[in-house]
Amino acid sequence: MPAFTINSRAQAIQQRPSNLTLVLDQGSHASRAALFSAEGSLLQLETVNVSTHNPEKAHFEQDAHEILDSLQTLLTQIDRSYARNIKFCGLCTQRSTVVAWHKQTGQALSPAISWRDLRASKLMQQLKPEFPDIERITGLPFSAHYSASKINWLLNNNAGVKQAAKEHQLCIAPLSSFLLFHLLKERPFVIDHSNAQRSLLFDIEKRCWSEELLQLFEISRLYLPECKPIVHLYGHLKELNIPLTAACGDQNAVLHAYPQTPDNNTLVNIGTGAFILSNALEQRAHAEKARLLRSIVNSRNDRVRLVTEGTVNGAGAALTHILESAPCENLFEQLPRWLNDITSPPIFINTVSGLGSPWWCDAGPAEFISGDTHSLEEGYVAIIESIVFLIDANLQRLQRFSQGSSPEVLFLSGGLSRLDALCQKLADLCGLNILRFEDAEASARGCAWLARQLQGSNNQQWKVLEASHKFRPSENPLLMRRYQQFIAELYRRCDRS
Repeated sequence: MPAFTINSRAQAIQQRPSNLTLVLDQGSHASRAALFSAEGSLLQLETVNVSTHNPEKAHFEQDAHEILDSLQTLLTQIDRSYARNIKFCGLCTQRSTVVAWHKQTGQALSPAISWRDLRASKLMQQLKPEFPDIERITGLPFSAHYSASKINWLLNNNAGVKQAAKEHQLCIAPLSSFLLFHLLKERPFVIDHSNAQRSLLFDIEKRCWSEELLQLFEISRLYLPECKPIVHLYGHLKELNIPLTAACGDQNAVLHAYPQTPDNNTLVNIGTGAFILSNALEQRAHAEKARLLRSIVNSRNDRVRLVTEGTVNGAGAALTHILESAPCENLFEQLPRWLNDITSPPIFINTVSGLGSPWWCDAGPAEFISGDTHSLEEGYVAIIESIVFLIDANLQRLQRFSQGSSPEVLFLSGGLSRLDALCQKLADLCGLNILRFEDAEASARGCAWLARQLQGSNNQQWKVLEASHKFRPSENPLLMRRYQQFIAELYRRCDRS
């Protein structure tokens, strides 16, 4: 009997999955730890919610140490029977969120100023004449959502930041850098290319901080981390001694969740925001004319991959915004029925968290513009339609400037893409077949794929995820009419601003 027990135990150990990848996925509303097998199967998922504060208009803040604690808690929840077989780790984070901290103590000197925060909009207006040069250097449009203006604001308005700067002890960087500094034994002061780019201080061609832009925003290079490729050995986790081999922005990782999709694919990930990622516009001039972004989605050694990106700031954030003033129990259980039954909702001008691409302007408050009163149900349908309208506006820009390489199929992922009616309305508007992936952890899965690249893994074992639902376009003249009214109103507001 003892011999049989020993053999069974040894056999059980041998049968445990090996060559695992751990991903820490830090988002606006929650932190997650996801553990993937060598084939890309999700073995374990743990979640800790984090809070966001809105102390005054256009100010959105999070507690940097609450975020850090959430990740450290998640590391203690990893199944210890898996721990010895974890070979790689990746970190993906919300982008354009900024933290200042003390180099020696590691203590945060500021809140984590969210990507949604627009407190430094006045500075950006003063720098508007510099917009063409900024876009040329960074690949990004002129926007207060990005980190540079927030860093400038902290340097001029935060007493703790000012004092640390005088003492030569200031670190100020995207959230990812703060987390790497605290989670890794080596305490590196570094940042990956994808998060560095969202600062509006990064030269996308040279892949380093731009001296010209540092001078423009009055930021010393001494306060900023060293820029590293996305796929890179950043150090080792304190808790598990696992090498962290990839760091990137959450949306940058999504494209790698589905590496089997065609090279000219366009993918839309709909979460707190909605992000349109496409290979359709290869040349910088085309992306600039389309008023879209160029984003780094992968870099390793001297190699880099760029895609075109469209940004909708108010997706899930728009629903959260309205829930505060019009609470609704079990909203996501009721939305499918409302979306199917309500055929003439009002029009919601969705400027929640600021208007993104292709406008990049102050379009005033988010509000309903129909003159008649509407029910709570109609209001929520209008919000979903506004998200669809903003996504399609970006797709139209892609198609207009793609010079024959526009996508034939649109891939959808993210929490809100689970709404069938949202997918169908988008198919009706854009005229494309839509394939939806059910994988709710697209960012984490893509980051896991990246983390496995450092040692030359070709991920041949990585399983292909098949799209589970297909939506075909149909005629929808009433939806098209509301879309045209929506677009006309946004352009009117932007012309006025």
